[in-house]
Amino acid sequence: MPTTEELTLILECIDGKDDHLKIELNNGKSIAINNCGGKNSKEIHELKNHTGEIIFTNNNGVIHFDASGCNAPIKLNGNIASIGNIMPNDLLRIGNSIWRSTKAVESGVAALTAAAPKNFTQQFGNVMGLEGLKDFKLKNVFSDVFKKHSLLEMEQQLVTGTSKNIPAITDIEVGWARPWLFARLLLVFAVLIGLMIAGFRLFSNPNIVPGLMFVGAFAMPIAVLIFFLEMNAPRNISIFLVMFLVFVGGFGSLFFTLVLGKPLEFLQNSLGAAAAPFSEEPMKILLTVVIVGSFVQYKWILNGLLFGAAVGVGFGGFESAGYAFQQLLIPGGNGLNFDGVVDSIVLRGMLAPFMHVVWTANAAGALWMVKGDRKFSWAMFGDLKFLRVFISSIALHFTWNSNFGIVRIPIFGDVKYLLLGVISWTICFMLVQAGLKQLNEARKIEIDKLVAG
Repeated sequence: MPTTEELTLILECIDGKDDHLKIELNNGKSIAINNCGGKNSKEIHELKNHTGEIIFTNNNGVIHFDASGCNAPIKLNGNIASIGNIMPNDLLRIGNSIWRSTKAVESGVAALTAAAPKNFTQQFGNVMGLEGLKDFKLKNVFSDVFKKHSLLEMEQQLVTGTSKNIPAITDIEVGWARPWLFARLLLVFAVLIGLMIAGFRLFSNPNIVPGLMFVGAFAMPIAVLIFFLEMNAPRNISIFLVMFLVFVGGFGSLFFTLVLGKPLEFLQNSLGAAAAPFSEEPMKILLTVVIVGSFVQYKWILNGLLFGAAVGVGFGGFESAGYAFQQLLIPGGNGLNFDGVVDSIVLRGMLAPFMHVVWTANAAGALWMVKGDRKFSWAMFGDLKFLRVFISSIALHFTWNSNFGIVRIPIFGDVKYLLLGVISWTICFMLVQAGLKQLNEARKIEIDKLVAG
C-alpha cells in the first residue's frame, strides 16, 4: 500500500501571479483557495478580483477540484471545467495562472534526480543542441484520440490563424497539446482508399486509379500535417497558408530539386539514391524561407515546425504519387499494374510519418528557433542551432536511402526505417518542447507587464 507520504500531493502554480506557490494536500484533506484566506483556506493573488472559492480535495493521491462556487474562468487542459480531477501532466488554468499536481515525495528526491546520470534524450539533446525531453509521455499526447468529439469541435479545431481566432499570448496553454483531429482524418482517408480499391476490383474502371493515386499519396502526410497544426499552440497560422505551402512549397521544392540535380549528377552516379538528401533537403528549407521567411509575426518555433511539415507534405506527396505512377506503367492485368500501385501507396503511406514531413519540420523548426521575430537573413543558415538539426535531417535521409537493411519486417520493409523514425520524432518533440518553453517565457513577460500595470 502507498505510504501517507506517497499520497501527499502538492498543488503548484507554475505560471502566473502566484508563480512557484505550492500548497500541500494530505490524503483525505481539503483546502480552499480564495481572495481572503481563512480557516482551511489559502489566499492567492489570482483570485484577488474574483468572488467565491475553489475547493481542492486529495482523494487517495488524486486532487479533485470544485470551482462551481467561483466566478473565475477555469480550464482543465484547455477545456472549460468547474469540477474534475487533476491527473499527472494535467494543467489547470485559474484565470491567467497555470497549476499542476505533483507528489510530495518527488520534491524529496529532486536533488538525487538532478545528480543522477543523464538519460538518453538528455545525452542526445546535448549532441543536437537541444534540451532532453522532460515530463513527456507519448500516451498523454495521444490521450484524446479515442475520446468522443462533436462535429463542432472538429470544425473549431481547424478555425485557426484568422484575426478573430488568434488567442492572446496570456491565453495560450503552455502544456503539451493533445491532438486528436488528425486521427479522425486518417480514418476517413483509410475508408475512402479502401472503397477506391474495392471499386476498381469490382468494376475495373481505370478512372478510379488517378484518384486513388492522389488520395493515397497525400492521405497519411496530410493527417500528420493536421497533427502539427494541432500542436501549433499559438494558433496563428491559417489553413489557407498551410495548404499554400503544401502545394506551392511542395511542388516548388520538388521542381528546383530536379534543376539542382543536374550539377549534382556526379553524386548520384557514385551514391545512387543516397545522394538525394544533398539536393532535396536544402531545396525544401529554401522554399519554406522564400514563402514565409519574411513574415515577422510568425516568430515561434512551433510555427517553423508547421511550415516545414507543410512543405515536407507537399514534397513527399508528389513524390509518392510519382512512384505510384511508375508502378502503373509496368504491364499488368487489364493493361494496368494495379496491384503495384496499391503496394506502393500502402508502403509509402505507412512510412510517410517518418520521412519528408518530419525531416523538413525539424529543419524549419530549428531555423525558426534562430529566426525568432526577425526577417530571415542568410547568416541564420550558419547558426549552429540550425545546422545541427539540419545536418541530422540530411543524415537521416541519407541513411534512409542507403542500400542496406537491418532486419526485414512486414509492411514497413525493414526495422531500419522505424529506428530512423524514432530518432526523427525524438528531435521533433525536443523542438516542440523548446517551442513550449519559448511561449511560456513570452507569456510570463506579458503577465508581468499586466501585473506591473
